[in-house]
Amino acid sequence: MLKKCFINLVVMGLMLSSFNILAKDIPAQIELEKFLDNTSSLSARFQQKLVDKYGYLLQQSAGSLSMQRPGKFRWDYILPYPQNIISNGKKIWMYDSELEQANVRPYDQILASSPVNLLNKNQKLDVEFIVSAMPKKHDQSWIKLTPKNTESDFKEMQVGLQNGKIKIMRFIDNFEQQTEIEFEQLVENPSFKQSYFEFIAPKGTDVIGDF
Repeated sequence: MLKKCFINLVVMGLMLSSFNILAKDIPAQIELEKFLDNTSSLSARFQQKLVDKYGYLLQQSAGSLSMQRPGKFRWDYILPYPQNIISNGKKIWMYDSELEQANVRPYDQILASSPVNLLNKNQKLDVEFIVSAMPKKHDQSWIKLTPKNTESDFKEMQVGLQNGKIKIMRFIDNFEQQTEIEFEQLVENPSFKQSYFEFIAPKGTDVIGDF
């Protein structure tokens, strides 16, 4: 269950680097558009938590994120145990060093309804989502994104922006569980070596999937 949750959360988080927002009637939407239009790569630390529909904490994790358009990313989890999800734009690797196991899947096999699939598209936001305004809270501007595809991994996403940058993402799934990812030390447009988004399985690793 934790493995599936781990993978789904990362897939949802990848939506950040792909939005193409054209509507001008929601202030937070304008702010997010400006941020994404000017950001071709980013790095950040993150804190992540999962709560059930009653608000009880189910899981906490932390790590770092690196991302570069199109389709390249690394989610390196440090807590509660080390795990890595790495994409070079063609393959996505999910590596657990403690289990000495790596799962790999083609990048283009991600569901069309999944946010990760938007990384390589220049598609308008309102094609896939209903965009709604939310009240400003804690010095953050907020918008709500509701997928039009009922087969999506989540039924609602909320994005909070602070000082022109994405600060918080919240995902509510079909079981009413809520995932919140808070970003810290976010850097826009850092440079990465090409090899940074490649994964080479350590000797002895059990590789599963389409590789």
